[in-house]
Amino acid sequence: MHNKRFTLADLQQECRVTAGSHRLAGRELGLVIEVPAELQAQYPYNAPVYTLLQQLRQAIFTYGWIVFPGLQFNLCNYTLAQRAPQQHRYSSNPYLTDYCQLPHQDTPPYPTAFGLLQERRFFATWLLTEDAVAHFMALRQQQPGASIDALHRQAVAATLKAQTAILVNQQPGLILIDNSNRQSLYHARTCNFAAIDSQPEVNEDTPMYAFNEIGLLHYIDQLDSQRGMAYRDAGHAQAVQAFMAQERLA
Repeated sequence: MHNKRFTLADLQQECRVTAGSHRLAGRELGLVIEVPAELQAQYPYNAPVYTLLQQLRQAIFTYGWIVFPGLQFNLCNYTLAQRAPQQHRYSSNPYLTDYCQLPHQDTPPYPTAFGLLQERRFFATWLLTEDAVAHFMALRQQQPGASIDALHRQAVAATLKAQTAILVNQQPGLILIDNSNRQSLYHARTCNFAAIDSQPEVNEDTPMYAFNEIGLLHYIDQLDSQRGMAYRDAGHAQAVQAFMAQERLA
């Protein structure tokens, strides 16, 4: 069942699909797929997220990202459950312990998925175009002593206003994000500064589940030392490995 083929056209027969959900840096990007509640427990919507990443690959490249609002996605082989930094004090991984990140691509050209099962209150994913990244880097050069968090306070607001970036990954559902040079998008964890400022003692936040094929095959035990054995499936990991091997030969 994991490898049963489907296309975007198949999903369009069953779901409301909206293209060009955002205009960023002069481009219409983003695809929203609204899955009816009665279909969410059926294939392909309940398939491992890697199946969606693989079989919607070309659509991710074309639209830059795909959002499934409210989808109760499958947690099989998630690579990371990112909570508030205070909940990861045990870790040495700055991607877990820092409030804000430098703009980056995870493992180009392979896409990444992020999912929430509940609303995320204090953090978000800042999805940037190259113009927004350039703005951030210029600020960093102009203010060499400024912290990453301080730069985010300036750059996030400015890039949202300029329509060169958006905030995603705050509401329940799943987002598949392009890491290739097709749309030249970058992302970074950022803060809901208004919420944090009004409640400085932020001790926890909704887990944000990450899915990435390279992470699953090589880094799943390094990303979070307390990842544990939950939702692991060795057979599906082998299927992902076989898909990646086939893709490298293509």
